[in-house]
Amino acid sequence: MVLGDTREWLESVRHDLREAIAEADDAYLADYSDQTRRKFKAEIVETIELLDQFAQRIDPTRQPGAVFNPSNPTTIGRMIALCMANRAPRPLPSLDGNPFYGGGVYALYYKGEHPAYSEISGRPIPIYVGRADPSEPQAHTPEEQGNKLWHRLCKDHLKNIRLAENLDEDDFDCRYLVTLSGYQLAAEAFLIATFKPIWNNEVKICFGFGKHGDKATTRANTRSPWDSLHPGRKWAWAEGNKPNDRSEAEIIADIHTHYAANRPEDMEAKMSDLSDILS
Repeated sequence: MVLGDTREWLESVRHDLREAIAEADDAYLADYSDQTRRKFKAEIVETIELLDQFAQRIDPTRQPGAVFNPSNPTTIGRMIALCMANRAPRPLPSLDGNPFYGGGVYALYYKGEHPAYSEISGRPIPIYVGRADPSEPQAHTPEEQGNKLWHRLCKDHLKNIRLAENLDEDDFDCRYLVTLSGYQLAAEAFLIATFKPIWNNEVKICFGFGKHGDKATTRANTRSPWDSLHPGRKWAWAEGNKPNDRSEAEIIADIHTHYAANRPEDMEAKMSDLSDILS
């Protein structure tokens, strides 16, 4: 089919589409099931994509190979993560007694000798990442945000590490970055997707580090893998708290399997690959 014939065919299709769309009012669409309408919608979207590809092919001016879009959440997350990763790590205990303002994103790093974490010990691979949302969602300054980031690192995480019988607080470093309100969400999502930190709930292996035991429902549920591997929080071992289905040895084996499938060296390399922030 030559281009001239294609244009005539396209004009005919456009005419038929205008008529079909005009007739497809709510009463007409009500005769079709939700499943049929969803399938039809998917077919329309696919057709639009095909037409867009063809439109780009016949355009004498080509699209750029890449576009830097700073409003893209992936781009924002990567930029914040890179800024945070390039900050010098601080010993986690050094934050105790030194509060600071601001909400943002953070990462914890392990450098000890626990056998479960041999693959990442002493490497710039976080064992846990998180965010601290500001006290006021629309806060414009670190002071308006409150000391949320410091509180999360010191009063929550350092406290829990100190309670664990087989962890040493001096084996933990941290990096953190105060961000404008709202940007911490994209940064946390990027860090979790990139590093798959073993203590994060999203990884579903050694989760439970961020849990609190201040609710009766929490104290009475199944013991988390983190508490099973790192006993010390009394509420997690109180009467009524059910043992985890996995043994300590099984949890450790799952951690090693995780890092065999998600190699730390590949995670480090991804931090220097900027291709995914270009669209």
